[in-house]
Amino acid sequence: MTNDKEHHEETEDTEDTTETKDRHRIITIGLDNMEDVDKAVRDAVNRSMGAAATVGDTIKDTIHKVKTARDSVVMVRVNKESLDKLDELVDSGINASRSEAAAFMIAEGIQAKDDLFSKISEKTEVIRKTREELRKLLEDDDLPNQPKAEED
Repeated sequence: MTNDKEHHEETEDTEDTTETKDRHRIITIGLDNMEDVDKAVRDAVNRSMGAAATVGDTIKDTIHKVKTARDSVVMVRVNKESLDKLDELVDSGINASRSEAAAFMIAEGIQAKDDLFSKISEKTEVIRKTREELRKLLEDDDLPNQPKAEED
């Protein structure tokens, strides 16, 4: 009977040792995975910060361009929603005034619709040329009728 008891204790010790090793292995794998997750999160944060900095730089560049190249004045009426958006730009500190915010948004809209404005420019050029041709036709028609040379 003693032999069975010792065998049972040895089996329990072996099971405990195996269970402990399994736990250690699982914990080690978990820690390795945590390090991988931590690295992935850090990489994602770093990329996001880089992207945010790039977006910030782009906005700053656009604002700088708007500030430095604003020599024309345009009065415009806007609806409540547009006014609220302009005020948000001012309140956030992105723009110093509604005027600056409006100029910024116009510049952004033009940039966002660059393809459309390219097509509009092409069509506008055709219209300008056609108008010029029409003016020339009218000018030619307005010339006084010159008498025809008499034939003998």
